[in-house]
Amino acid sequence: MEFNLEQIHRDWIEGIRQEDFSELFEAARLRLLTIPEDLRGRGALICERDPVKFAAAFFAAASIRFPVVLADPNWGQSEWGAFGGLVQPVFAFGAASSGSVAEAVGRVDKPAKDVGRLEGGTILIPTGGSSGGVKLAIHDWASLAAACAGVQRFLGGGAVNSCCVLPLHHVSGLMQLLRTYHSGGSIRFDEVDVAGRCLSYVPTQLQRALAKPKQIAELGKARAIFVGGAALSERVADKARAQKLPVVPVYGMTETAAMVAALPKEDFLADSGAGAVALGESSFAIEPDGRIRIQSPALFRGYHGREPLNLDTGYLTDDAGYLDAAGRLHVIGRIDRLINSGGEKIDPREVEKAFCQIDGVESTLAVGRPDAEWGQKLVVYYTGYHLCDWRSALRGALARHKLPKEVFHVDALPLDEKGKLVNPTLETISTPANFTPKSIP
Repeated sequence: MEFNLEQIHRDWIEGIRQEDFSELFEAARLRLLTIPEDLRGRGALICERDPVKFAAAFFAAASIRFPVVLADPNWGQSEWGAFGGLVQPVFAFGAASSGSVAEAVGRVDKPAKDVGRLEGGTILIPTGGSSGGVKLAIHDWASLAAACAGVQRFLGGGAVNSCCVLPLHHVSGLMQLLRTYHSGGSIRFDEVDVAGRCLSYVPTQLQRALAKPKQIAELGKARAIFVGGAALSERVADKARAQKLPVVPVYGMTETAAMVAALPKEDFLADSGAGAVALGESSFAIEPDGRIRIQSPALFRGYHGREPLNLDTGYLTDDAGYLDAAGRLHVIGRIDRLINSGGEKIDPREVEKAFCQIDGVESTLAVGRPDAEWGQKLVVYYTGYHLCDWRSALRGALARHKLPKEVFHVDALPLDEKGKLVNPTLETISTPANFTPKSIP
């Protein structure tokens, strides 16, 4: 996907005049051009809540192949601490005024930590993972372009017009912006008028929309409603089918530049058991242990600041699945402990560590319990002193989506005869006689 100034300087982002967007774009571009060549390898941080300003900064960096590092403005101290150990950008766009952010972002007059130089055109996209903390998936224009082309082909070609209501620092939001740019379409950052447009939801958003008759009527006019980030429950899927909504369940992740498999809307409406088709040039294989291996030109190149990955045979996920007789993909669920709540991935070990920093807490167990609204809700069990205000104790230590929905004080955590936690990922936790939870509001 070569950068095309004509695509930028056209009226394609609704809610702002083309002249005003071009002005934002040029101001960001000129600011980056003032940074000496030898410092550009540290990259530019984009931590911007405003989607229009995000887009201007992102494409300004792309136009001169200035490395880009995306970050979540809602991160807490834990995430910013991990981030600062991986990169030290030379310049920041957006909400980089808090102390935790400022410590993670370098300055031209301050020597950078030895965190590795970024190649021109690199785009680092944050993701959670089973190893905890923050991981930065390495993408470039080639991988993102392949992902855009795959979705465009799946939709039958032509311009991809979008309504984006997801944050642009998240891969599912970013790719809506890039699909629009890449295909010559238009984008708006609301869902007031979705007629003929593509919309991306996590399952929780779809469930909430289905409770609003006016919104249901509007969603029925969409070209496609991509639903991903977590498993779509059959109860919510059945409600969407009853309303004949053009829902397209998708499968993908940050490492694959969002969706690499999708269930066509016609199949979704006709067959609840249908599998997903591969997008573009993607393909799948199932390992003996059931894990899904992905081959795709949209694959990332590894994680910045971590050991190199051998991706010659594709990317081995922690998702279990199978291929049916027609070669379609069916995703069963996670193999590891990762909790997926409302489309956000949460490492339970990170939550447990934060809880253990609270005075009086002895031991903790964080689990994902089935929930009709969130898919999984984060629940924490702990031993020790009875907490009166755990929310205040955790404020700033964890991002908002990592705060538990429920907290229980228990006499002892459920342990097996070897002293290990009893199957914390199952729907029902085995509870010994001394495991008596008491809910903490």
